[in-house]
Amino acid sequence: MTEPAKHQLPLRSLVTIHPGYPFRGKLPVDKDGDAFVVQFRHLVVGEPLDDRDGAKLDRVTLPGRRRPDYLWPGDILFMARGTRNDAAVIRALPANTVCTPNFFHLRLKPEAFKLMPEFLAWQLNQIGAQRYFAMCSQGSAAPNVTKTQLGDLPVVVPPIEQQKLMMKLAEAARREQVLLEQLIENRQRMTDAVAQKLLCPDTTTGK
Repeated sequence: MTEPAKHQLPLRSLVTIHPGYPFRGKLPVDKDGDAFVVQFRHLVVGEPLDDRDGAKLDRVTLPGRRRPDYLWPGDILFMARGTRNDAAVIRALPANTVCTPNFFHLRLKPEAFKLMPEFLAWQLNQIGAQRYFAMCSQGSAAPNVTKTQLGDLPVVVPPIEQQKLMMKLAEAARREQVLLEQLIENRQRMTDAVAQKLLCPDTTTGK
């Protein structure tokens, strides 16, 4: 039985690519602002961005009159500047949320209905894509992936069932990693507690 063919296409044929909101200078943080904004520190590699109420985001007052390109569920944020070139899919955010210009804002085109946004974000974080982004930034004083370079990235589009299976495997691996990290942390606390009792004598008894 032959394996279904995998299609490989340039990213630009699958998504629209826009820079983040054009803030100038220091981010105008305002606790009573009219919008939320996503920054690098809000993203965790391998995890979707899920903050329906914006509790972890920053509030800002958007300057200018241009209608912002607000972020939608299923959109993807890509870190274009700096040494991290990670991507994250948006699961839930307030409706009036933008991202800084350090990101590229990706949205699947209607004709890319056979591509899962979660799978695309996962693929952008894999070693092949990351090597490509590293090459794009070589020789630059300030590492940066341009819109053209990002759009040229070859993307594999396997059958949708394979995409779903890969996402189940990736989620299982992520959960295992979280549990393992918790186990290591708990074991270290136990070790520290025993060490404290063993190495620090009780001053009340002299033992």
